[in-house]
Amino acid sequence: MRLIKRELGLIAVTDLASMRVNLKLRDAVEEAINGGVTMVVLNEPTLAHDILMKEAVRLKILCGMHDIPFIMMRHVDIADAVDADGVVVACEEFDPDRIRSVIGTDRMIGVLVSTPEEAKKAMHDGAWFLMCGPVSVGHDGEHPDCISIEELESVCAVVDIPVVAYGGLADADVNHLRGTGISGIGAATGIFGQADIREAAASLRRISREIL
Repeated sequence: MRLIKRELGLIAVTDLASMRVNLKLRDAVEEAINGGVTMVVLNEPTLAHDILMKEAVRLKILCGMHDIPFIMMRHVDIADAVDADGVVVACEEFDPDRIRSVIGTDRMIGVLVSTPEEAKKAMHDGAWFLMCGPVSVGHDGEHPDCISIEELESVCAVVDIPVVAYGGLADADVNHLRGTGISGIGAATGIFGQADIREAAASLRRISREIL
């Protein structure tokens, strides 16, 4: 499929750990879709492979009903099995020949990066888009895995493929991303960790339209 930039506007990255008790993942994702997310990424590293496969089937069907892309995080085999629209992999896992041999040439590949060097390599190797982060607004060095807004800007400056900022982003954080050069926002707890998932997604979508 061809990647359309508007599909990256607001990516919902699933986060079972932050969801309210007794809410099924499919129902939570449907709330997020109804709130306006433009893509769904299934990212549940603690789930057993067979359970993850079942969730992927459910979400692929749901996203198809709403005509938005469904992306699998890291599990290339599951992406192929459920006919996902693409995968997102860590930069150290990005082996384009291997991935393309499994999912073909017409599905999206996103790559997780945090530095300009990683971004340039991923772009050179054939990534369709980058997910850069986790971004921490007001990054003070206490969380070494996070990157600052300035570091995000430096990634955007060296590539000519779309860059999505991701992390525990909520409304107040997203406003600080204006002018960084990003093409989209990826949110996990900022959507799924909220009491009203649909409204949280709708609010983030409104802000993303203003800043992108």
